[in-house]
Order: sequence, then structure tokens, then C-alpha cells
Amino acid sequence: MSFASILIGISLSLAVCLGLFPLRSTPLGAFFLGRGITQPITLAIAISVANFCLMRLSISTRERKLLGRDWIPHGMVNVRPDDEAIQVILRVISTPKTLIGNRLGRVLVCFRDSGSRAIARELHEDDVALTQAEIEEGFLVTRTMIWVLPMLGFLGTVLGISVSIGGFSGLLTNVTDIAKVKAGLTQVTGGLSTAFDTTLLGIVCAIACMVLMSLAEKSEFRLAAGLESSITDTLLPRLGQYEKKAT
Repeated sequence: MSFASILIGISLSLAVCLGLFPLRSTPLGAFFLGRGITQPITLAIAISVANFCLMRLSISTRERKLLGRDWIPHGMVNVRPDDEAIQVILRVISTPKTLIGNRLGRVLVCFRDSGSRAIARELHEDDVALTQAEIEEGFLVTRTMIWVLPMLGFLGTVLGISVSIGGFSGLLTNVTDIAKVKAGLTQVTGGLSTAFDTTLLGIVCAIACMVLMSLAEKSEFRLAAGLESSITDTLLPRLGQYEKKAT
């Protein structure tokens, strides 16, 4: 989870709370401001996760469109490690900075320095495994924060039920006093509202964030698969079998 996403989540959550403050007596205002501290925290975490997933989804979607580009000229075959064409391609793919350019550049640099297509292929296979691990690790904190969302809802539920039980016990001790009975009922219903609303927000936010994370993760895995196929089928076959002699 990036610091920028967390900062955006906190900022937007505060903005929502400040915007709803004049409306705190309305159902929507009471839903976010009258149900304890768990509501703003849940909202901040959900916005942070959503922003992070949307950013990664946007980046991977944009890079997947680049897979169709002709990064390696079709007439370039049986390339030797010392060919000038390698330097030209490295300069072209170095800007702008992309995952595709980085991976292609690593394979070409390895082939240029080692003089071996087999070694370049081994580097590519290592990069494939590393990319898969990086994708899974990149969403590790996100998964944890999504897991926290319903837990916050359940925490609000426990607090709300505790308030309701306290109000109900006070109600039983004042059954002859109508005013106190009404006050006790207000406390009971308020506690139940807190219990239900915090659970509702936590579950809804968790479901929405899980969907966004799944879309982002799937897009990145598709990008990794397309990149693997592009290098394996397009780049490596064009590298010559020439092996540098040891000096």
C-alpha cells in the first residue's frame, strides 16, 4: 500500500466527515458521524485500498496496450551480442520507463554482456518468477487492510450492542417512570443502529475493495503473461546462437 493512497484515503475521509457535519442530524449524516469512530476509519481504509487498486489497474491496463507495439523490428534476426542494433533498441525502449521496456532491456543487456542466448533465456525465466512473486507481494498489505474492514464493522457491532444492553438494563430498573423509559429506549435503539450500521459499512466496503483488488491483480497477471509470451516468442528467437569467446 503506497503512502500516497493512504494519504488520499485519510484526506477524503476527513472531507466527507466535514461535508456531512452540517447534515449530522440527517440519516446520512448520522450514518457516518453518529455511529462512533469506526465509521470514519473504515471509510479512510476503503478509500485508500480503492485508490491503490485503481492506480495499479490503470498502470497495468496502459502497459498491456503496449504489448502490441513492434518493440523489435521484424527484419532483425540472428542478432549478435556486439551488433549496434542492440544499443539502438536499448535507447529506444529506455524512455518512457515501462515494465515492458525494463524487461526487454534486461534480456538484451544480458545477451550483450554474456554473449549467450541461453543465459539471456535463464534471466528471462528468473524475471518471470520474480514478477509473479512481486505481484502477489504487492497486494499483501491490501489484503490485510481489506480483512480489517469487516473487523472494524464487527467492533462497532460489539460496541453498539454493549450500549444497547446498558440502556436495556437501565430501562428495567425504571419501568414506572415514563420519561426514563423513553430515554432508555432511545439509548437501546441508538446502540442497535450503531451495531447494524458499522457492520453494514464494513461489509460493503470490504466487498467493493475485494472486487477492485481482484480486477487489478488479474490485470497485472495478464500483463505478466503477455510480457512473458512477447519475450519468449518474439525477442529470444531473434537472438543468435553466437557465444562469446572467453578472454
